[in-house]
Amino acid sequence: MDPIIGVAKKDVKTFFRERGTVFWTIAFPVLMLLLFTAIFGREIPFTANIGIVNDDKTTPIPIAANIISGLNETKVFNVKIFENKTEALEALNATSIRAVITIPENFAFNLTTGMPASVSLVVDETNPDTARLVRDGIRTFFAEFYREFNKNYTEPISVIEESSITQQRIGYKEYIVPGVLCYPLLFSSMVASTGAIVYERERGTLKKIRASPIRPLNMLFGKTLAALFQTTISILIIAVLAVFLLGPKVNWNIPLLVPIVFLGSMNGIAIGLLISCIGRSPQEASGAATTIGIVLQFFIGMYFPLEYLPEYLQQVGRAIPMTYAAQAVRDIMIRNAMLSDILQPMVVLIISAIILYAVGVLLYKRWVEKE
Repeated sequence: MDPIIGVAKKDVKTFFRERGTVFWTIAFPVLMLLLFTAIFGREIPFTANIGIVNDDKTTPIPIAANIISGLNETKVFNVKIFENKTEALEALNATSIRAVITIPENFAFNLTTGMPASVSLVVDETNPDTARLVRDGIRTFFAEFYREFNKNYTEPISVIEESSITQQRIGYKEYIVPGVLCYPLLFSSMVASTGAIVYERERGTLKKIRASPIRPLNMLFGKTLAALFQTTISILIIAVLAVFLLGPKVNWNIPLLVPIVFLGSMNGIAIGLLISCIGRSPQEASGAATTIGIVLQFFIGMYFPLEYLPEYLQQVGRAIPMTYAAQAVRDIMIRNAMLSDILQPMVVLIISAIILYAVGVLLYKRWVEKE
């Protein structure tokens, strides 16, 4: 029994000597608790942007203005006004809004004279949970609005739903598969590149490399290729299993998916490289990479849209490169997006990959000089 206790004491003392390891051990549960509190500890589960097109120009009664202000006051919707339906549907297709409400001609007249009144609704169906919440919220709002508008009005405002932009209802498996395909961007890419560099430092490999014809930067590039290979294997396994186990009705546009996944992987590898060069031990770097990867998966839209996050956390999500990879993959697979539709996220991924990897190379060279 004494040898067992002795080994345990030794490992505990080693743990507390490594301040970075202690920090990430404490930081992980704290960050997760704060994150879950921010996401699920609110009375209002999320805020969605919706568009309104007002085609009712025939009466001076400001009913449309009352509808817009009423929707904003729910705190569930942020209303954007569009001049025409075409412009609104373009915004819906670009995911900047989640639904379009069109107020038709004579709406106010019908409402004030007791005649049947209706509005049309188009909902983004790419996320079934968000679509349901948006649809139910809008229907509930108009059911309450007509009661407040005219106490004697007995015919409710009809919400006539038009075809969604995806032409068919999307199930949760169709939504989650593109997100899960991005899982390796955080873990296979980032964690693999973190371990690849920091363990070489721990083993003293650099001194052996200096005595060989291999340049230190060549080792870095080789580690990058190895991390890309591991990420590719992970993505292929997930894709094959998804096809056979889930059978999602999605668009497997390989020529578009490959460059997006590659750019997302390079961003993950670059972040892992930064962590590896900053970490002082394999345990510290591994703990940091794992913690950061687990936390970031809630920010990039893998499992649910950014609207589920509080506004300040949405800004954090928009600053993470993999967010744009996840959105582009989902647009390709669910919205049948073409190259022109994903140029903006591709440019963001290219720029961020270049900057992050360049900084990682500079830190790596600095580490090499110190060895």
